Amino acid sequence: IDAKKSEIKRVVELKKAVVNEAVTHGLNPNVPMKFSGVDWLGDIPEHWETIKLRQILHPFSEKNHPELPLLSVVREQGVIVRDVENKESNHNFIPDDLSGYKMVKKGQFAMNKMKAWQGSYGISDYTGIVSPAYFIFDVDFENLEYFHYAIRSKVYVNFFAQASDGIRVGQWDLSLNKMKEIPFIVPPAEEQKAIVEYIPAAFAKYDAAIVKLTEEVEVLHELRNKLISDVVTGQIDVRDVEVPEF
Repeated sequence: IDAKKSEIKRVVELKKAVVNEAVTHGLNPNVPMKFSGVDWLGDIPEHWETIKLRQILHPFSEKNHPELPLLSVVREQGVIVRDVENKESNHNFIPDDLSGYKMVKKGQFAMNKMKAWQGSYGISDYTGIVSPAYFIFDVDFENLEYFHYAIRSKVYVNFFAQASDGIRVGQWDLSLNKMKEIPFIVPPAEEQKAIVEYIPAAFAKYDAAIVKLTEEVEVLHELRNKLISDVVTGQIDVRDVEVPEF
């Protein structure tokens, strides 16, 4: 079971690598390259531009919309609708008065600034409200789907980690001033479109592998539980079994 779960983690990392490669090097391995200006990022296609996030992200803050659904910003999925009925997933206190919560419109960029270094941000597919501690931005970028893929790639998670600081481990606060200076790599519009079409197609084989491995984990759990049941009910005789040391 542990081995299968480790395989799933490796496949998830391969999925992330697909996005990372596409948004930093493009889809054509034969184009001329140039130095990106960032040592750990390396080279990018020569004809791609580099701008600052302050040129495309503009802070937005609107409150007093308690009638809107509650949203959360999480690492694995970005912006999601919050399940207020699920007590296990709601570790954070939800106040009775939600008038102080910030509005997020569909197509805006929302960030959990305390967990930006983990990748807890993304373009919202929903209109709702989030914690007043979050950052919300209007996005001056035509292809929001490309922006979402790119900004959630490992490249930018590293940038946001560098722009965050604090004393408590796991609760680093993102500096808005540092964030504004983070470079954003911009391919031509046609390449952005091609990358957006390529990524889901490239994901297909990895998603199929994850489904298969997950099913195998479920079967192994069933076998494990049956083994325990058979032993404790005496259907398997274990009196002369030697237990090896691991």
